[in-house]
Amino acid sequence: MLRTRYGLFISIISVVTVILFFSCSSRQRDNFLYEALKINFKSEHAQIEVGGPFVGIAMHNSSPLLNRISFFYPVANSIDPSTDYWHRDQFRSMCVGLKIGDGAKQWIGLEPYEYQLTPYSVVFYKKDTETIIEISYEFCKNKPAMVARIEITNNSRQPELFELCTHLEASLKTSHTYALKDKAWTEYDTTGSTIYINYDDSETGNAQIFVANAVESPRSFTTNGETIGPPLTNTHWWMNTTTALPGEIINRDSPQRPVAAFVYRRNLAPGQKMTVVQIIGSCRTGEGRDTVSYLLNNYVQDTSSYEQFVLNGAYREGQIETGDTSIDHSAHWARAILAANAHYLDGQIVPMPCPAEYNFYFTHDVLLTDLAAIHFDITRVKRDLTFIVKHADGQIIPHAYYWKDDRYATEFAGADNWNHFWFVLLSARYLRHSDDKKMLEDLYPYISKSIELVMTNKRENDLIWAYRPDWWDIGKSLGPRSYMTLLAIRALREFTYISTVLNRNVSEVSYYEDIASHMQKQLNEKLWDTDQNYLINYLEDGNKDSHVYIGSLLAAHFNLIDSDRKRALVQTASNKLLDEKLGIYNAFPMDFHLLTDFFTFSGNEAGDPFVYMNGGIWPHGNAWYTLALISADKKAEALRFMKNTMTLEGIMKSPNGQPAMYEYRNSNYRDSTTYGKVDKPQFLWAAGWYLYSLYNLLGVRENEWNISFEPFLFEGQQKSQYSLFVGGRLVTVSTVGSGPYISSIQYDDTTYPSAVIPEEKALSRKIDIALGTPNCPYVASTTSILLSSNYDRKEKTLSMDLKAFPRHRNTTDIISPWRPKSVFVNGIELKDGLNFQRDDDIYRLSISFSHQSISDTVVVHY
Repeated sequence: MLRTRYGLFISIISVVTVILFFSCSSRQRDNFLYEALKINFKSEHAQIEVGGPFVGIAMHNSSPLLNRISFFYPVANSIDPSTDYWHRDQFRSMCVGLKIGDGAKQWIGLEPYEYQLTPYSVVFYKKDTETIIEISYEFCKNKPAMVARIEITNNSRQPELFELCTHLEASLKTSHTYALKDKAWTEYDTTGSTIYINYDDSETGNAQIFVANAVESPRSFTTNGETIGPPLTNTHWWMNTTTALPGEIINRDSPQRPVAAFVYRRNLAPGQKMTVVQIIGSCRTGEGRDTVSYLLNNYVQDTSSYEQFVLNGAYREGQIETGDTSIDHSAHWARAILAANAHYLDGQIVPMPCPAEYNFYFTHDVLLTDLAAIHFDITRVKRDLTFIVKHADGQIIPHAYYWKDDRYATEFAGADNWNHFWFVLLSARYLRHSDDKKMLEDLYPYISKSIELVMTNKRENDLIWAYRPDWWDIGKSLGPRSYMTLLAIRALREFTYISTVLNRNVSEVSYYEDIASHMQKQLNEKLWDTDQNYLINYLEDGNKDSHVYIGSLLAAHFNLIDSDRKRALVQTASNKLLDEKLGIYNAFPMDFHLLTDFFTFSGNEAGDPFVYMNGGIWPHGNAWYTLALISADKKAEALRFMKNTMTLEGIMKSPNGQPAMYEYRNSNYRDSTTYGKVDKPQFLWAAGWYLYSLYNLLGVRENEWNISFEPFLFEGQQKSQYSLFVGGRLVTVSTVGSGPYISSIQYDDTTYPSAVIPEEKALSRKIDIALGTPNCPYVASTTSILLSSNYDRKEKTLSMDLKAFPRHRNTTDIISPWRPKSVFVNGIELKDGLNFQRDDDIYRLSISFSHQSISDTVVVHY
């Protein structure tokens, strides 16, 4: 059940922010940004993940009890008692018991609670005639800890003695190897009534787990799991006896299974509450006492510091405002995820896929997320690219970086790894948005190596052959692949752009551009299937792979197929992949569970039908479908699809929905109990793809040579405003009006005849676009660097200076209220390569020519 009501616009941190008012829990916060961001939600099935730089947690089925705690300092370890990944919701690392007066003892929190969620915190609450229970989790910014708060309020009409028991399993599982470490020795310190659990084990990084009490002091405790018994059972010490917990300390010489269990008691008058605050963290053996001493005095400031950090990321300069509360709130939420999904790893805080479930740094997740972040945070992107090349092997970029056994390990990207393509694409985008040539000089050897490696997979037919079926990292069956080929084409063209700007490998750029053109031709001739109207794969023996994969949708976004094929591609996706309520299936037909041997899967890792790779709904599939719709000029349809399947509101209203930007959803419409269920609800690249899609929907376009605008305002929308890095400066872009054409565009209040950002205007502070009937010709797009453009009203000529390299094939589109009379390139009239289209009284002129030199001048006469 979704409970929201949308409120008014107020000014917060120099942006107009839509404030969403949800019903408040008993814990009020005088914080407008928190109130704007939070969501109250109630369901029986929600999966929740939140975390901070040092600790992350996961809960299932809307229960406030922890299933997993992930620690990232000193190295990645987790408290996770599960033995079956697909049924991990059935295993709990924490339990809470409650006894009221003479009533029976009971385990609480096993049932669903209503909760209040942000990407960095969660509050669960439940109210009945006897009690109001509130359980919340917050995270520290500067110290390796989280704060768990349990508040029990006497909601009856008479005073009662309240007894609360908390039990935390403290056995660890290591990162990657996932080895169980269930033997430790313990200490107890009366300062903060703190339990310390010590692991003399290099695979855990010699970790020391601590649980300290900051408010209510416990009446008893124990640390020996062998003595206290299993949690959530009637044989547990607290449930089975009337005596205090035994206060056992595990000797260093005889390590045993550790726990951190406490019992608290307080007499409460009606309306009074007992507040238990546990500071739970991990550090190196010997660091705990200083860390706990600091946190007992400063945990409120440290958790508040983290909250403000994430809220600043969600609402600071660099926003998108459409006036649609659902779209805008989701944009802030996505920005908050980008801030929150970052963990400690080997001395740095780096982006991570999700708060708790993954302990690995994946280059792929970072690169895809930064395709969105480059629009508003070039500092982040530079930091991430620097981290990637720092961990390269020679010049080969990493695929993953993580703690394994007793050291940090790196997996490097092999020649068939898609990370090479995305690395080149992001590096080029960084150059276009930042103009940071020095950084690109540093990256260039790694970019060149990535191009060199992936080109070893190009066969004689000018297609890329690969083992993975699509974007997946599982499966092994060799053949020509649409996804890898289209990424290779884009990467080669980005490489020629980078090389041109840096004046590197000048003699080779034309060669690489020719290869890209040949590959595009082969993509269309060899991999476009006329029966399915889709880009498909082939198998090694020359037979067709009958599956339809989402990766092919990127061909429309990258403009590698013509308009007719874009529409056909989208239609096929709609017919075969689209679930109207959830989005796009990962692949179809869903028969990969029957093809384990053929694709060399490890068991059923692809999943059953409708699950995971085998037809699950993935966020980038929805994003790529959205982008394909935009490219096929179906923007209104893209808007509807995006609101229904990608915004928080749309996801919450869908079957088994919840507040989430997820890793994937179960698409089994035949089973109402699983249909739409979310796995990993706070996923980094899901947030990134939402923002990337939204920038594209609003009209930001980016080819290999420049950034341009094709603005779109949806029906009823008065204005859009967003921030965009151009030339290293954050520019405010505003759009008003209506219609598909630009009436006028101003750079710093100066009218300029180009929707392509010219080099001479790259340092503008604002760009104002008015939609309507064009009042003069303007450059709509071009496949070269636009140095400058000018419209001479007296001479009725539009001139432009374009930069690339000799023999580079340029296509420039010009929109005008008048029919052009002639076109000159470097003073010579162009007779061929011209194409006219007329839409009522608007003319679109497409000019194609080959550059004669590095910089050429084009003049259009009207």
